[in-house]
Amino acid sequence: MADIEKEKSNVETKGEMNVSPLSLHNIYKNIHISLRTLDFIIVGLIALLFIVLMIGFNNRGFVIEFDTQGGTPVASQKLMYGDLIEYEEPTREGYRFDGYSRYASCEDRFDPETPVDGSMKLYACWIGD
Repeated sequence: MADIEKEKSNVETKGEMNVSPLSLHNIYKNIHISLRTLDFIIVGLIALLFIVLMIGFNNRGFVIEFDTQGGTPVASQKLMYGDLIEYEEPTREGYRFDGYSRYASCEDRFDPETPVDGSMKLYACWIGD
């Protein structure tokens, strides 16, 4: 009997509607799920979180490799998504550096203002002097 009186005393009037703080449990009254299923969902979400975190820690960026095609070596870089590549220009005797390309044939020049969106290998392009 004391519980009923306590619940009645906790009822607040808002406009013409009575709202009880204990009525919040009714939000989920139409959802029927077993504890075993709920356990599987929770364990699955924890495992997914762990996998995502491990991938994130192991793949902290993209590797940009440089093939200078006979020029002085340029160190590879590890950059994050959206970063811009800042590279030093290699030198090669008898040639002038003419930018980088994603292809060894240098048919399509790489624009250094292109944000990084994955690992790649860039090839130095040369013009004979």
